[in-house]
Amino acid sequence: MHNAPELIYNLKRLAVLRLITCAGITLSLLILGFDINNQLQQQAAWGILSLMTILSLVNLARARKDKALPQEVFIYLLIDSVLIVTLMYFTGGANNPFITYLLVPIVISAATLRWGFTWVLCVLAMLAYGGLLFFYQPLASLNLQMAQLGLSLHIVGMWLTFVLSALFIAYFVVEMAQESRHQSILAAHFREQSIQNEHLMLLASQAASTAHELGTPLTTLKILTHELLQQAQDEDTKSDLSLMSSQINLCKDKLNKLSQQDTLEQGSKLELPLFIEQTLQQWLLMRPSAQYDLQASKNSSPLIQYPQVLQQAIINLLDNAMSASSKPLALNLSWNANEWLFSIKDNGPGLGSEFKLPSSPVNSEQGMGIGLLLSHSSIQRLGGKVTLNNTTPLGCLTEVTMPFNQSET
Repeated sequence: MHNAPELIYNLKRLAVLRLITCAGITLSLLILGFDINNQLQQQAAWGILSLMTILSLVNLARARKDKALPQEVFIYLLIDSVLIVTLMYFTGGANNPFITYLLVPIVISAATLRWGFTWVLCVLAMLAYGGLLFFYQPLASLNLQMAQLGLSLHIVGMWLTFVLSALFIAYFVVEMAQESRHQSILAAHFREQSIQNEHLMLLASQAASTAHELGTPLTTLKILTHELLQQAQDEDTKSDLSLMSSQINLCKDKLNKLSQQDTLEQGSKLELPLFIEQTLQQWLLMRPSAQYDLQASKNSSPLIQYPQVLQQAIINLLDNAMSASSKPLALNLSWNANEWLFSIKDNGPGLGSEFKLPSSPVNSEQGMGIGLLLSHSSIQRLGGKVTLNNTTPLGCLTEVTMPFNQSET
């Protein structure tokens, strides 16, 4: 049994096809007419067409509410088959080319419902078609007009049946094929996302284990650095040891934050420019030699609140750009009512022709090759996106686009 969205889509298709059929039969009856002496035939035909139109409107209303059960759809298809068989009885029986419409409920049932429902509709359609070969109300005016034109009703009926079948198949099967392709694309995306998640879980497990093991050596390094700083005589040595001490403290702070779940899941509320400024300051602590030129919008910013992982993701992107650039980075921050954009431009060699954002760790000459993977994954999980494009004559433009859906104005 298929899921609810597919039932909704096919319920819409059924309603549209039924309305097209009603319009075609109505037009044919208006052109060809009825036997003027058979009032029952006229009343029955118009009544059934009205019921089919009402049923189509009911189907569209149910589809708009995104509500449909398999049993409900089967009842609609069954009523549809009964109405079309009854209409065919009063309008020429099996000679009426619109009898091809009996295939539509069967096709929709086969594509949407269980096989038992489909076989019920199939058997009923075959029995009804066979009965209409012998029991029906003929359209006398149709036979007369065909004879006057020198045409065989059977041949014309075959042509019209082919036209209707082709139209039904083109409409229904093409849409089903498009839906199938869409589902295949989604499945491929989910498979890729699953592989990426596996890599991230492996990295997370390794990171947690490494963080636990780093506590003791960092404490030892901090003590030794403090003792060496007290014993140092010249200013250059003191400066280097002070830098080492600040870097060790930064590492210990990072490890301590790993154990603070609230800080990891949701940071404090602050304005966007201040968030970016804090991110840059954190980056400079880890990379004191880095240089940048920041251009920010002067508009008032809403308060934002993102997990700490976003800050680290931006730092990774800044690190990658700085490693490739020989000049200060050109940074730009702008925003509108719905999202904000942070761009990083470097003057490095740019991206290779076959570059694409990674879904697993990649080889890197500067590091372990996981920075871009973590940044891309973290930003994507928060509803944002990362794009990298070459610029002329040299360099790469990295853009981070994030929605304000987690912020307060």
